[in-house]
Amino acid sequence: MNRSASPELSLLIASCLDSGSYQTQKVESKQLFNLLHFHQVRPVLLSYIHRNQIDVDFKPQLTEYCKQITFSNMLSAQELVKAACMLTAKGINVYAYKGCVWADWLYGNIGQREFGDIDLLISKDNFSEAVDVLTADAGYLVDDYRRHLLDAPEIKERFFKTDYHIPMSKATDDSSVLEAHWEVAYPRLLFTFPSEEWAEYTEKYFFLGNELNVFQQEYQFLLLLVHHGGKEQWRKLKYIADLAAYMSRYGHSTNWAKVSLLAHEKGIYSLYKWSLGLLKGLGFDWQKEWPQITPVDATPLIKYWEAMPRESANSSWRYFKHGLAIHDGLRHKSNLLWRHLKYFSEFKLLWHKAIWYRTEKARSA
Repeated sequence: MNRSASPELSLLIASCLDSGSYQTQKVESKQLFNLLHFHQVRPVLLSYIHRNQIDVDFKPQLTEYCKQITFSNMLSAQELVKAACMLTAKGINVYAYKGCVWADWLYGNIGQREFGDIDLLISKDNFSEAVDVLTADAGYLVDDYRRHLLDAPEIKERFFKTDYHIPMSKATDDSSVLEAHWEVAYPRLLFTFPSEEWAEYTEKYFFLGNELNVFQQEYQFLLLLVHHGGKEQWRKLKYIADLAAYMSRYGHSTNWAKVSLLAHEKGIYSLYKWSLGLLKGLGFDWQKEWPQITPVDATPLIKYWEAMPRESANSSWRYFKHGLAIHDGLRHKSNLLWRHLKYFSEFKLLWHKAIWYRTEKARSA
């Protein structure tokens, strides 16, 4: 199906789509291992080759990696529940987001998804109080870069208007990173999911013996598209695996009319069509009950996935170009342009950021 993909990438794509039509090919172990590391789909591949009795040279090592991933994910899940319950007890409304909750929601298995951080969504009105609680009661500290911006009163307000999250880690364990979000992405990217509407789409999710706030299926599906396709642009196969898992698990129960309506309201119907079209174009087994979507040629992304390029230091131009492609109509595209121009007019904020990067570069030289 994906003739432009190497045998190694073809195996990974088949794993992410849980394809029943994969034709076994000889793969080069080193290249497969490198692709696995880049695309962060080790548990997905292990499950797939086990179910389909496909052998790879490093299966014992892969099994061990996946055991470590499951253990790490469980620790993150426990930390997520602890932080969420702590904030809830203080009267702060908080939502579990991405990470381990999506592993359970999409796969029914917390060890099946690779992720790095613990993610919480907190309204801007409660955000400062939440950071104080996480610092005083849970031992989390704001990272140095954001502390540099927050310590200057005239910069702090500008930072909150132009950014979307603050990474926090524990002084005793900097491998445990909690990302506290007040937006789902940079405001200049124009993905409008304001905290004022969260209550309308809230539902409870039972996780590790506790009830957590999450979002209704359709709303959370759009958040998945916004993060994986809008912000990350489907640049790793782990995002494709999540989308395929959603469709397999919830495609039949999703209110697609509601998804379509919300996507139109938020100006991201183009993103919605492109994302599902990409999945269909990759050869995913499309069901007649699902939306009628035109397949999208995946060749440009396949070439990107094969190349595994390094992340660029500055993503602003890439974000802007992609934003124009996935937002609907002149009104939303004009608003996107205005948001970017407004961001680049924040001279004091950008100057403070430049000072930080210059100081860090000199310190590491």
